[in-house]
Amino acid sequence: MSLKEEYWKSIKSFDTEEKLDLYFYRLFGFLIAKIAFFIRMSPTQLTFIGLVLGLSCGYFFYHNESNQNLIIASILLVTAGIFDSSDGQLARMGGKSTKFGLVLDGLCDNLVFASAYIGSMMTMYPIFGYWIWPIGIFAGVCHSFQSSILDYYNREYLYFGYGKTQNDYWNHTLHEARTEKESAIGKDKIFWNLRFSWLWQQNFLSSRTDETRFLWKKLVSEKDSKSKLFQNAYRDRNRFVLRTWRLMGANFHTIMIITFAFLRRFDLYLIVVDIFALTIMLFILKYFQKRQDSKLQNDLKELGLI
Repeated sequence: MSLKEEYWKSIKSFDTEEKLDLYFYRLFGFLIAKIAFFIRMSPTQLTFIGLVLGLSCGYFFYHNESNQNLIIASILLVTAGIFDSSDGQLARMGGKSTKFGLVLDGLCDNLVFASAYIGSMMTMYPIFGYWIWPIGIFAGVCHSFQSSILDYYNREYLYFGYGKTQNDYWNHTLHEARTEKESAIGKDKIFWNLRFSWLWQQNFLSSRTDETRFLWKKLVSEKDSKSKLFQNAYRDRNRFVLRTWRLMGANFHTIMIITFAFLRRFDLYLIVVDIFALTIMLFILKYFQKRQDSKLQNDLKELGLI
């Protein structure tokens, strides 16, 4: 198999990937993962390299007197995103995906964005004083909710739309997460404690009921002709809205952070983009998603699946 064929085969689903991911982040992440696999690096090592690069960007965003520093900051932030892609690709190459690696990856993502936020917010301190911190914290919370709901619907699409019924793709209900957390020991206990707040955000924002999701889970798990009909119906009703959910993702946030950093108006990014525009868009999409889910239920009735 050629390198090109191997790359395209490594993509989970074209519907869940942005063009920027397919032709940039995933592409360069794949090449780094191939090199790392050859020299026997671990996914965790790639994660920490990306973390160091990402944390460094905050220093250069803070020293924004020159465009040169902002270019360096932007390159570091983008390169951290490439390594964020490469660690997961390496894990899949070597069959070394772990629950703890999933949480570590998400934690490092948050730290990288926190560094970019803090560095950029410090440049606004002379104008806003201490008020910049509560504004920035609230914007960061909004960012976290936006990222969590995109992750949720990406996983839902892979699970229900493509039948990837491995446990890694299932979005646990809060009841399931509490049960797992209470019974877990050792590393699993740490995993569920770290994972729970993320799952709470997702369940809070989702308009889907546990009853509906378990019904769909049963349909997709049967692995027969009815399962294929369900997967096709799910993709048809969710393909467009999933593309719109991508506005909540890391790529759009990264582009906006870099843009407003060069404008020297990071306050506008926090207030206009994170707090208002994307949060309003989130609730609009939530309403539209609920309508699509209702239409999907009607489709399933017409197909005789429920």
